[in-house]
Amino acid sequence: MIEEYVRTVTAHGVPYNYRVLRQSDPAPETRAEPVVALGGVLEGMHDWAYLEDTVLPRTSLVTVDLPGLDPAAFRNGDGLDLLCEGIEAIVEDLGAPRVRLYGYSLGAAVALQYTQGHTERVARLLLGGVPGDVTDEIESHLRTAVGCARAGDAEGFAALMADGLLCLDESHHVHRRALTRGYLRRFMRNAAHVPRKVDLLATALITRRRPLHGGLSGVPTLVFSGGHDHLNPREELLAFAATIEGSRFVSFPDCDHMLPLQRPEAVTSLVASFLLEEAAAHASGRAESPAGRCS
Repeated sequence: MIEEYVRTVTAHGVPYNYRVLRQSDPAPETRAEPVVALGGVLEGMHDWAYLEDTVLPRTSLVTVDLPGLDPAAFRNGDGLDLLCEGIEAIVEDLGAPRVRLYGYSLGAAVALQYTQGHTERVARLLLGGVPGDVTDEIESHLRTAVGCARAGDAEGFAALMADGLLCLDESHHVHRRALTRGYLRRFMRNAAHVPRKVDLLATALITRRRPLHGGLSGVPTLVFSGGHDHLNPREELLAFAATIEGSRFVSFPDCDHMLPLQRPEAVTSLVASFLLEEAAAHASGRAESPAGRCS
C-alpha cells in the first residue's frame, strides 16, 4: 500500500511544499535513501507519475514545488541560493541522513548547487537537461513570452514557450517532435491563465542569470541530455561533466530539451540503473566519458 503526504517548510519566510510517496511497510532489504526529484520551472510536485513504478518498490519518492513568487522576492539576493536553502530545509524535514537527488532543467541547477554545499547528504546525483548560461537571446525570448501571458495573449505565450524549448531544425530527427510540440502548446496555453506559473517564469529570469559552474567530488554523478538540446549543447555539457570527479555523461541523439516527454522510458532507465543502482542498461542513450570518449 502506498502512503502519501504533503508538508510545507520555510526558508527565510518563503514556503516550499513537498510531497512524499512511500510504501507503508517496505521490506528492510529494499530500503534505500529517498529519491528527491526537482524539475523545471513549471514542473510541480504532482508531475512525476512516470517515476513512481520505478522508485516506489525500492524507496520513497519526494517531489517538490518550487515557490511561486513575485520576482521582487528574489531581488535582495541570489534566487538560486534561496531555492537551495529551500531544498536544505526539505531534506532536514525528511529526517533522512542522505538522499538520492535527481534534478532536471532548473532542478538540475538547484540539485548541483545543493550537493556542492552538502556532499555528505547526497548519496547519488542524477542531472538532466542541465541549463546553460542565460544568454541575452534566451532572456529576451522569455521576457516576450511572459509579456504575452500578462497581456492575455495565451496563444502567443504558448507558441513562444513551446518553440523556444524544442529543436525545430528539420535536418535533425527528434523523436515525437510533433506530439511533444502539440502537448507543450496545450500545457503552456493553460499555464498562461495561472498567474503563479507566469510569476515562476518571471522569477526564473532572475534565478538563472548567474552562470552555472560545475566542480564536485565525492558524490557519484551522472549527467544526461538530449543530443539536440540547444539550451546547452553536448560539447558544453561534456566540459561541464568533466568538472565533476568520476562523473559519466549519457546523451540521447534523437531528443532535445524535452527528453522526459519524448522518451520517459529513458529517464526511468537511468533512475533505475544509476540512481537506484539496479542492473540495467542506460536505455538507448550513448554513454561517454566527460572527455568525449565513448565508453
